[in-house]
Amino acid sequence: MKIVILLLVCFLHVGFAFSQNSGLENINIPAVVSSANIERVVYPDNAVINLYQGNGRFGCSYGPLGLHIHPSKADQLSKYGKTQFMHLDNWVRAKYGADYLIPFAKIYWEKEPINITNYKQSQSFYDGTIVTHFDDSENKITLKTWFDPIEKDLAGFTVDVEGNPSDIILDPSETFGVHYNQQLVQVAKVTGELGLWKIATACLNLKSVIYLKTNAKVELHGSKLHIKLHRGENEIQISVNKPISVTTAKSIERNTLWWHSKWKKSGMLVLPEPNAQKMWVRSMAQFLSTYSDGGFGFPPPMGFTGNGWPFSFPQDISFIQPVLLSTGNISISKVWVEYLASEISGMKDYTKRLLSVDGVLLPWVFPYGKFEGYHFPAPPNKYYYEIHNSGYLARMAYETAIYINDDKWKLKYAQPIVKETALFYKNICSKGKDNLWHLIVKPSMGQDEMGGENQSDYLCALYSAKYCFQKAIEYHLDEDGAYKAILKDGLAFPSLLSEKGYYFTSKGSGATDFGKQKHPVQLNDLAYLPISKDINNASSIAYEYRYDLTQHANKPFFFGWTLGAFLLAGSRIGNMEEWKKDWGNLLKSEYVDADWIQVYETSAVYNASYYTTTNGLITQSLINNIISDWFGKLEIAKCIPWKGKVAFVNIMSLLGVKMSGEINGDSAKVVLTAWKNCSFELFNEKIVLKKGDRIHLNLNLKKREVVNSIKH
Repeated sequence: MKIVILLLVCFLHVGFAFSQNSGLENINIPAVVSSANIERVVYPDNAVINLYQGNGRFGCSYGPLGLHIHPSKADQLSKYGKTQFMHLDNWVRAKYGADYLIPFAKIYWEKEPINITNYKQSQSFYDGTIVTHFDDSENKITLKTWFDPIEKDLAGFTVDVEGNPSDIILDPSETFGVHYNQQLVQVAKVTGELGLWKIATACLNLKSVIYLKTNAKVELHGSKLHIKLHRGENEIQISVNKPISVTTAKSIERNTLWWHSKWKKSGMLVLPEPNAQKMWVRSMAQFLSTYSDGGFGFPPPMGFTGNGWPFSFPQDISFIQPVLLSTGNISISKVWVEYLASEISGMKDYTKRLLSVDGVLLPWVFPYGKFEGYHFPAPPNKYYYEIHNSGYLARMAYETAIYINDDKWKLKYAQPIVKETALFYKNICSKGKDNLWHLIVKPSMGQDEMGGENQSDYLCALYSAKYCFQKAIEYHLDEDGAYKAILKDGLAFPSLLSEKGYYFTSKGSGATDFGKQKHPVQLNDLAYLPISKDINNASSIAYEYRYDLTQHANKPFFFGWTLGAFLLAGSRIGNMEEWKKDWGNLLKSEYVDADWIQVYETSAVYNASYYTTTNGLITQSLINNIISDWFGKLEIAKCIPWKGKVAFVNIMSLLGVKMSGEINGDSAKVVLTAWKNCSFELFNEKIVLKKGDRIHLNLNLKKREVVNSIKH
């Protein structure tokens, strides 16, 4: 660990040679990424955080011996979650007409070695590999794993052997539990064909084929394949529904090249605080392992770990999408919006069937298959009727369209989403005696799950409605002037204003849920939906009360993504001291593990590890501490909580520029490159650029002014 920290400090020191010619920092990207590598040199006696890998379609977590944990030890060693293969095609439609992602197999040592020495396990984020080495009394083993980023149905392994070790078993899942007390059975039939082994599996509506290719000898025992390792290098490839055509050497080569290229092309932060740097790199690696631009839909909140829920939550990906956009990974967001837009008809039918309303309610969880028969006759419980979700769908479409910067694409994909989400809120909106517009529909639920069902004027839904109406007007969709009239009269925010100056979560809850909230929905316009050009007073007051509003926060203990929302709101308000308090509570509340490898879904809920949702909020916060365009203007160094130099490379902005630079105390050097014609404000100065223009800025952060600029 000391070596990793020293390397980070060293590379940060040499990485800030700012070039006025190129406009980019001389940052050693391989070294910066590698500084966050996970290095273990002691074989653990007890459960530890498993290490996560994936390629956006296929993935899993691996245990301390480099493979999945042996089934006989699963109960003993599953404290931090599951180890099993998960694949986006491997889902079933079961109880409640819902879709469930299910595991299809495990790979593990038949007999786990004892008396282990010379142990080392290393996850290289720059190379996209996990390498595990150990000696036992008779063997020396080095095992490498990866998931092919080109053929996304393929997982790869090499096992270098000195000695005569235990077999490796590929074990198709037979029985497993999923949500709502369901026990499912999978039937497997195994055959050998043309040098490949095939495992044909069937579970409810799902039929899949698992292919195994290896240069080791294989024996069939029941439905399990025993891979009998030989001295030297053993190669193992496992594919889902697609025969294996690439060599192991080619697969690992292109895996490494893909990860190297991806890191070099993605936006990067270089932070002087080691845990913040680890959080940045490891979160980005988690996103790139979980999401892809292959058009496959989107995985559950904890990716391919199998932890938590087997469903995909659109709200959760909306928390991650801004990071993908601002780091230049726009193609992932593009296919998400195209996928969601392709399902508008299904979402409209779903909305009409459940709520008798025209327009689009974005489902709380999205099907892996089609909408026909989905959640029929009704969803499992009240939490599936969260009516704020449509605002997040609109934002995903709207902001992606800005980055795509193509009017035809916007008209085809983004505009229909904005149209239907605004229509949904219009159809549940009515003018009250107070001349304000109120939202009510039954059944319904608010984003704060402790706030009760079927309330009028959920605050979260008011924020979403306002956002959708604003964007519908901007897209010239307000044909009868209804949206403009609603915004002019005002939505029902004033009716929710408390004596303390913050908004209640709904008209029905009033002050009764003070201190009982699970989520801080009063911060939505600071964290999720940019509906204002400045900080709203009620939101600012809610930020001051955030620990008092949400239950157990003062312990500290946080449910779901609550602390991530605190951090993001703090970045946009610019409260450095309070941000530092929230950051300190990541570890104090056991929201992260002691080694900062992953984020738990809720404080100390250890088996709900790798909660990518909150990683999205935290990494947004890290970006917005340095660069923010939330209020429609460019803000630099609004909330810098660290001592030392800060650098950023190729960070994208909705305002139309790509940004690189460094911040050192009260001064900053920034290069802006316009990727479209744009104009915006920075420190009360208007900057106007044409596409392709580049401008070098020297900033005085204490005085909040541009000292000088050179335009190219």
